[in-house]
Amino acid sequence: MRAAVDDDVIAVCPCRSIDLPQIAVKPPQWFTLDQAQSVLDELPTVWRTMCLLGFYTGLRWGELSGLRRHRIDQRRSRLFVVEVNTKSGIKEYPKSRREVPLPPHVLEALERHIHRLDRDAVIFTTLTKGRAGRLLNDGNWRRQTWWPTVDSAYYFDDDGEQQLVPHYPPHSTRHTCASWLVQKGVSLYEVQHLLGHESFQTTQRYAHLQPDAHKAVLGAWERMESPLTIAA
Repeated sequence: MRAAVDDDVIAVCPCRSIDLPQIAVKPPQWFTLDQAQSVLDELPTVWRTMCLLGFYTGLRWGELSGLRRHRIDQRRSRLFVVEVNTKSGIKEYPKSRREVPLPPHVLEALERHIHRLDRDAVIFTTLTKGRAGRLLNDGNWRRQTWWPTVDSAYYFDDDGEQQLVPHYPPHSTRHTCASWLVQKGVSLYEVQHLLGHESFQTTQRYAHLQPDAHKAVLGAWERMESPLTIAA
């Protein structure tokens, strides 16, 4: 409606002074290490490297499926997010370009996958008789690969009981990456830049996972000279 006013389609916006309902922000859905391992083990072999990369880099689906061979810096163990796969093909990614470090074992798996690819080749594509094909389609890949994998993946909970892996979408590999890093003490600032969040508020969804999230508060109570007490 504001755009209609700007374009002189209407004189006044009729939506002024309207209080919109609050939209509850859902906590991020992330896999535990055992759950993620179960998903990787259950995946068809050809897709394991892509999902391993997702768990350890937090790349979005379009960033993963639009990643080109020459964006991998093997010498420095880095990859560069420059393009994104969209419904209309590979496009330059002006908003969230960034450099992402790769753990040694992830780089090793990636090198095995890319060693025969041309320099400009898209790394993850459809496969026909073992040969690279078209750009991946998000909906098709979810339906044909991801959901059947998640539906058949099991893990053992803390009581030793076998459980189905949570029915989380592929985007949860990104949440999983962020959640694991925060739990291991990586700052929210670092996670924001690693994942390419434009707003720090997006990254703050993981704040409760910080190992020292309440350390300052508890420390303050402990330093009180005369704490409140009640009779036993």
